[in-house]
Amino acid sequence: MSSQLIIEKDFAMVTRSCCVVTYVYITTFMKTILASVLFTTLVLQPFVSPAQREWKNWNTAQLNFSLSKKTDLRISHLRAFNISNGFSNDFNQSSIHLSYDITKKWDINAGYTFGGSISLSDGGSRVSVKTGYKVKIADALNWTNSIQGEIHSKNETRYHHRVIFGTRVSPKKRLNFLKLSPSAAYSLYYNIGGNPLQYYDSKTGAPTVKQTPDGFHRGRFTFTLNSKLSGVFSLSVFYMTQREFNLFTPENRRMNIIKPTNGKIIRPFDDFNVAGLTLTCDLDLYRAKK
Repeated sequence: MSSQLIIEKDFAMVTRSCCVVTYVYITTFMKTILASVLFTTLVLQPFVSPAQREWKNWNTAQLNFSLSKKTDLRISHLRAFNISNGFSNDFNQSSIHLSYDITKKWDINAGYTFGGSISLSDGGSRVSVKTGYKVKIADALNWTNSIQGEIHSKNETRYHHRVIFGTRVSPKKRLNFLKLSPSAAYSLYYNIGGNPLQYYDSKTGAPTVKQTPDGFHRGRFTFTLNSKLSGVFSLSVFYMTQREFNLFTPENRRMNIIKPTNGKIIRPFDDFNVAGLTLTCDLDLYRAKK
């Protein structure tokens, strides 16, 4: 056997070993992260300040139009209610999004959202652009990571721009039972702009600077069960929990600060839980034309 053939076989063996090690590492890492998020959200958080968390109900109806093999148009309407306040109307929101599959792994999405907000659950109108990257894990799971940029209208005073980092894990194939497809997702929000806050010296209580609370201030964990009702309709039942915080944020960029003169909390954290439904109708206009 020639030395060149031996080298080629050794190189192939090393390459396969590296791939196996990388696969095991990624799989273990994802299991650890998902288990940590699930444990923290579902086990620990219900025991932390439960009285401060409201329960809300968000229900959405949406139409998905397949315009081409790679292009989809989605039109949706959301009705939100505050369960903790006698099921009163919280806000209404409509949106339109156009998405395009650049490759099998990369996609891009642009949209416009408009509606009226009665509470701090969501802001006014906004435009957004989102790109996502999907990979397969062990030929059983789809792992999607995304980044989204938003520009908000002047009606939104808490921030003018947002950057949202998202990750989502779901099975590649639906379960046989009710054709279910469970998924878990987490989104981390970075706020930019909005109305400035007056900050104070932590020792003397004297005013220091007045500026916007830019930074990572919100996280959302969502667990969803999607069932394929027919060839056209699908129904999702989901639980979402929102927590606001000051993550990697300096003192003069924080939210939920205390005014020394009266002890009032300025820009308090907006924490709540959501139980909701999403009814989707998929219409394939691309194939219908053929």
